[in-house]
Amino acid sequence: MMKLHHIALSTLAALLPLLPAQEQAAPPAAQLSAQAHPFHRTDLYPAWSRMTPQQALTDLRAAIAQANDRLAAISAVTPETATFENTILAWYEAGENLKQTMNYAYHLYIVLGKKDMQHMMDTLMQESTNHSAEGLHAPRIAQVLQQAGNAPWVQQLSPEKQRFVQQTLRQLRDSGLTLTPEQQVRKAQIEQEISRLGFRFSQYVKMSPQVWELIITDPAELDGMPERWMQNAAAAARHRGVATDEQPAWLINLTNSPASAVLRYCNVAETRRKCWRGTTSAGTARTLDTEPLIHRILELRHELATLLGYDNFADKEAAHRMMGTGQRALAFVDDMLAKTKPAWDAYIAAELRRYSKASGKQLTAVAPWDTAYLDHHLPPARNKFNVKTITPYLQTDNVVNGLLNMWAGILSLRFEELPTVCLNPGEPCPDGKIEVWYPGVRCFAVKDAATGTHVGSFYLDLYTRPGKRGQAWCLPLRDGNPAPDGGVGEPHLAALMANIAPPMPGKPQLLSHSELYMLHHEFGHMMHMMLGHGEIRPHCTAEVERDFVEMPSHLQESWIWEPAALATFARHYQTGEPMPAELMAQLTASRGSNPIEMHMRMLLCSKLDLEMHINYEKYKGRPIDEVASEILAPWLFPYTEQPPTELRTLTYTMAEGYAACLYTYKWCEMLAADAMSRFKKEGVLNPATGADYRRSILERGSSVPAMQQIRDFLGRDPQPDALLELYRPR
Repeated sequence: MMKLHHIALSTLAALLPLLPAQEQAAPPAAQLSAQAHPFHRTDLYPAWSRMTPQQALTDLRAAIAQANDRLAAISAVTPETATFENTILAWYEAGENLKQTMNYAYHLYIVLGKKDMQHMMDTLMQESTNHSAEGLHAPRIAQVLQQAGNAPWVQQLSPEKQRFVQQTLRQLRDSGLTLTPEQQVRKAQIEQEISRLGFRFSQYVKMSPQVWELIITDPAELDGMPERWMQNAAAAARHRGVATDEQPAWLINLTNSPASAVLRYCNVAETRRKCWRGTTSAGTARTLDTEPLIHRILELRHELATLLGYDNFADKEAAHRMMGTGQRALAFVDDMLAKTKPAWDAYIAAELRRYSKASGKQLTAVAPWDTAYLDHHLPPARNKFNVKTITPYLQTDNVVNGLLNMWAGILSLRFEELPTVCLNPGEPCPDGKIEVWYPGVRCFAVKDAATGTHVGSFYLDLYTRPGKRGQAWCLPLRDGNPAPDGGVGEPHLAALMANIAPPMPGKPQLLSHSELYMLHHEFGHMMHMMLGHGEIRPHCTAEVERDFVEMPSHLQESWIWEPAALATFARHYQTGEPMPAELMAQLTASRGSNPIEMHMRMLLCSKLDLEMHINYEKYKGRPIDEVASEILAPWLFPYTEQPPTELRTLTYTMAEGYAACLYTYKWCEMLAADAMSRFKKEGVLNPATGADYRRSILERGSSVPAMQQIRDFLGRDPQPDALLELYRPR
């Protein structure tokens, strides 16, 4: 799973009305300048070399003072003088430099990872927390915004502004500003405890691999294990002091002498059983048992939801999404499960036949510690496609250039690379250069092909390095202001980050298929960030409903399976020859063998996530493995012993912001597959279809509901058929 990492505007906006006046002197808002405050919202391209940790703290304090000036002005507004601009929009804009400072600081922290950057983020977060504790202006601002949101003049606003008014009122409710002082205190206590418990949950899961181990003293119990593995396990036992040369032993763990190898190679079923227990021990070990944490987190979330006026936490989370309610989200998951069940049943039947053949006896259920072992002894699948065969055709520069050229054609854009320079603090930036934070980072301007209008710019930071956070992500850095006449307005700024191995001198730089997937996925996010514009700046961004965020990225990753798309960049790094049509066809066909177990795993995790949050009162306090088996019984694979529930280790829903909304990944995947069906019908490189996609979805940001956007592109409500086709029995 890939998350869209961003400093959420709603979170920061909720913080702003709680900021007290600064004790230290700070320049008034009118005196803030790009030269004095490089972390603030100033020029399109930041002066990265001037963004030191000390400067971040200086700019944060100036931004807080500026926010308080603006909040004081809002609190002075009376019903007679209230307008959209001096109430609803002013509240959004009050802390723009606070948001910008935190956004730039967070970006530098995750791309450079230096110790002073870590300290910078800790200091900034602590400073923000300290200034949110007392609560200046909050009751009065809540009153002003509520009165404005319900004033008769709202009905005279444009539909887009009316939409933002309603979004603001919902945000006001969820921020707790409409609660009594006592309720606000309790809300803060709940959120702080949830945060602490979520961190502890993550730590328990991370520490789990170090807890379990198994010591074997009889080599017969390890019959079938490779000699190299035996040597490593014996060395690990000696290192732990549980074996000597005279009395050998073998230590099995989840790291350097892994239990996963035992499950694959060992001929002794009892040893495999013990090791399977080890591989499923995360979240169950006595000292790291996550079950009490889960129960308490669910309890606190339910209390928070009811405090804010919702029936349950799933409803609270869904209220700002396409689904609207938790029950609608659950209905989607249940519908997908029902429609997938024939394919799932066929898959189970086929697996039981395979395992029966390998074991020599008719099986109606399989011991979970036998599956990897039996798989190892089964012949390889006849039509198994080795995705590594396409790597020689994925030279990095060809892929990047092909990606840009392809989408320039589909979306009628022009990508212009800009000259860059990485500076030391204090060095002036040469004329005509764009400053970057690290050597080798590239920068592109995105322009409309017909008019030449500059719609956005983005940095491309492809290669791994010490201190840089792992995986890949897109981060919006600066949102452009709308044009007064309703046109495109100021350009946006964002960054696409990856962690590809850097080029080696004299060797070709080739991508794996998974890295090709990653680039297309993140580029989908990038185009969403670049092209959005609306009547007001809050709607110029890609901050759409949470269950729509991944739709463009899922859609644009679909092109890596399409021969017409591959032909634009897939050329052999030595000969320059295009990828053979037969190889392209094999790659495309391999997508049809998409593992249904991964599809079902996500659906079942989503169902469990929603059920536990929606029906909290029904399941509270009960053993979570028992509850999981009860909820998921119709769809579980027929193992002789079910593993502990994945909820015990599911950091996405317990600690990382996807509580009661794991379903969003499947929902967005369904939307993307449905949208791709139109491209396939009309041509995957068809600029007319691309223009409609750009107009209906990418350009609209969050100015209209996401469901309306998808309906406008498809001409109907979304349907799951295209996604389900990937899991149809073959």
